[in-house]
Amino acid sequence: MQKKCIYISIIGRTNVGKSTLFNKLINKKISIISKRKNTTKKYILGINTIKNNQYIYIDTPGFNNYTNFKKIFYKTYNFLNKNNLKNKINLIIIIIENKNFFYEKKIIKKINFKKIPILILINKIDKIKNKKLILPFIKKFKNNIIYKNIIPITTKKKKHIKYLQNIINNFLIKSKHYFNKKIKTIHNIKFIIKEIIKEKILKFIREEIPYLISIKIKKIINLKKKKIIFCNIYTKKKNHKNIIIGKLGKNIKYINNLSKIDIIKYYNYKKKIKLFIHVKNKW
Repeated sequence: MQKKCIYISIIGRTNVGKSTLFNKLINKKISIISKRKNTTKKYILGINTIKNNQYIYIDTPGFNNYTNFKKIFYKTYNFLNKNNLKNKINLIIIIIENKNFFYEKKIIKKINFKKIPILILINKIDKIKNKKLILPFIKKFKNNIIYKNIIPITTKKKKHIKYLQNIINNFLIKSKHYFNKKIKTIHNIKFIIKEIIKEKILKFIREEIPYLISIKIKKIINLKKKKIIFCNIYTKKKNHKNIIIGKLGKNIKYINNLSKIDIIKYYNYKKKIKLFIHVKNKW
């Protein structure tokens, strides 16, 4: 059979569920998830190969206004170029919620001008108490932007993800596959481990602190029965170090233990993981 491939950019405002959808579509947790805004700061690329079809998804940082969106949109192409990938987006998925869509209206007009196919997803419909409001909202959206591909969805339901996948199949392009079918992402082990640790910090540390730290994987030692990882967390302020460590080391123990569990799950390791995290007051 003829091989097919597609590059898909997932965009939307902060905290609308882009990373959750991204992980569901590639069937692997690569992009970190948090209830906080601006969790995804970097561009994450994930690959899902199903038989002769290869889907290449790009999870992008959330935007807050139209100017912010333009920067994110054009940086997507810079991200592809830097990684020596095809400089072409074949499909854009825009995720919205049942709220104001002023910026999305402007964005869609801009993308239409570039003649890139768009799918609009109304996410988190499970949180809409009165389901009768969904259809009027879709009609209102269509009337305002003159666009038809609008899909209500909740990422919690497998049938919704499967339905979306079937729609995406209509946009596949005849092309060779760019990646081996076993590859799920282009990001290396250090990047993945840093993202996992960052997710745990976001979970246990409140306020602005998680956005004022830097994480560096210093060394990874591979032994027969275990893998040893040395990691440093750098803080900007001295008091942030104590907050991350927690009383009697409670926070850092949680961060360490949960990070190890996710690292083992991600790589399907049978060997033990030893993770050493040091918190330092140096940026």
